[in-house]
Amino acid sequence: MKQNNTVAALPENLQAALTRHQAARGKFEAARDEADRIAADMQKHRTAADASETEAQQARQEAAKLMRSTKTAPQDLRDLKAKERAAYATAEDYRAIVAEFEEAHVDAKIGAGVAKLDENAAYRTVLQTYADTLMSEAKQMLVPLLRAIAVQERAYISGATRDNAAWEYMNESAADAALARMYGVIKQAFEAFKFDRAGDAVLQAAIRPADLDRFIPFSPGAIHVRNTLRAKAAQQQRGRAA
Repeated sequence: MKQNNTVAALPENLQAALTRHQAARGKFEAARDEADRIAADMQKHRTAADASETEAQQARQEAAKLMRSTKTAPQDLRDLKAKERAAYATAEDYRAIVAEFEEAHVDAKIGAGVAKLDENAAYRTVLQTYADTLMSEAKQMLVPLLRAIAVQERAYISGATRDNAAWEYMNESAADAALARMYGVIKQAFEAFKFDRAGDAVLQAAIRPADLDRFIPFSPGAIHVRNTLRAKAAQQQRGRAA
């Protein structure tokens, strides 16, 4: 497979694997962005709740000072206490909304975790399909290697008449010894090989999404267990409230 091939020129099974990965990546990115949006909204409401609480505390402190003064008009004191109550009520309302956002955020993170699991599986499929394709193509280029192995086998056999031929102590046959030597040649070449990922059309088409490490992968089974426990907890809470 030449590296200047476009994705459209790839084998159908590899194109299909790339298409599945792109779809899985898109689902993860959408789930990640939704989780981030909920987190941002949750933080805004938490900040608003803190501000209302601060306002209530300030009104309470100011009212306490005015109560110690005999010159304070009753209406001014009532206005401050009303302001305090309103601010506390507003803070409480915001806290309730934050609690809803927290639950929604947990659900969104779980959704992103499920999407992460799917993306991981799709990416593994791309890699394995690509590897299978390259290995299949490599079989067509083995003739020079096989010729070298065959000649080396004959050389080993020819040298077997000598006492203490080294390959006889390390291998069961001359063919095994020849294959072992070729493995050493390939291993040495591979160690010196620099893989150009940036120039690989397939791997560039299968770029991983950002922020995968922020989410824990969730399986459908784990979600079922969580939903069951949540429903049980809600039922118990309703029972206590009754």
